[in-house]
Amino acid sequence: MKTALAQLFHGKCAYCESFYGATQPVDVEHFRPKGEVENVDDHPGYWWLAMEWTNLLPSCIDCNRRRKQKTPNPSGNGRATLLDNGEFDRSRSLNTGKDSAFPLIGGVVRAMTPAADLSAERRLLIDPTLDDPDAHLAFHVDRNHLVSLVYPQPLNPGQALTLPEAIADPEGLATAAKAANVSPMGMVSIQIYGLNRLALVQNRTKVLRDMEFLLELSLDLQEIANELDDRIQAQSRQLLQRRGNDAGLAHDFATDQRIAAKIHQFISEIRSQLRARTEASAPYSRLARAWVEAYLAN
Repeated sequence: MKTALAQLFHGKCAYCESFYGATQPVDVEHFRPKGEVENVDDHPGYWWLAMEWTNLLPSCIDCNRRRKQKTPNPSGNGRATLLDNGEFDRSRSLNTGKDSAFPLIGGVVRAMTPAADLSAERRLLIDPTLDDPDAHLAFHVDRNHLVSLVYPQPLNPGQALTLPEAIADPEGLATAAKAANVSPMGMVSIQIYGLNRLALVQNRTKVLRDMEFLLELSLDLQEIANELDDRIQAQSRQLLQRRGNDAGLAHDFATDQRIAAKIHQFISEIRSQLRARTEASAPYSRLARAWVEAYLAN
């Protein structure tokens, strides 16, 4: 089962897109909890889904297990930043991790038995196998200040991304999301899965900064390659005019061709590295695509 889930999700956590294999064992996560439901005392858990394939997801420990995590405490503009020491400029410790949480919109009837209609539950958590995360989550990519926070998706086009202050109660989070006109499912999922916990933001930010470095390196190399190409064309014309009777120029021409070919190869490899970061098998691939979108928009 773990092997199959790893193959389906490319060895990544279904919630945060982190590779888990190198540092921790995978948790086989029950999207609808099998033994109990947090804050619902009379619910026995979705025991009938304990071995249901569509209810199983691979999760890293930090997304699945409840513990205190440093998370951003946004300023008045709904943003946070990372200081030079890697800490948030404003933060608070929150209990994050899904554990047995499965919140629904208030007043909705919860499935209690195998005969119940699961589709009638208006859940507040993103199921990455059924939902389009882009409908509920958004990455803010400021290429002049790279910090990888994930925000609840605004409900109106052109609305600025903001991160409402986190509170402990999922229904309260949904109410705050409604007041801020952002996706309630996005807002609740960010906090319960811990999608802005400090270590995760640091890792995603490193991906952004690596991509920015690779881009600048490729642009610098392209500028050098363009200058070399112009010089090679001039040398070719001179050699043609001299019918090849200039050993020194012929040597320079051949040397510049070899150097230019190598630089073009480096540029191609760098661009391949950038593309690879956007592929589904790469960690934080949606973030990488958001960086590409920000680059193309400029």
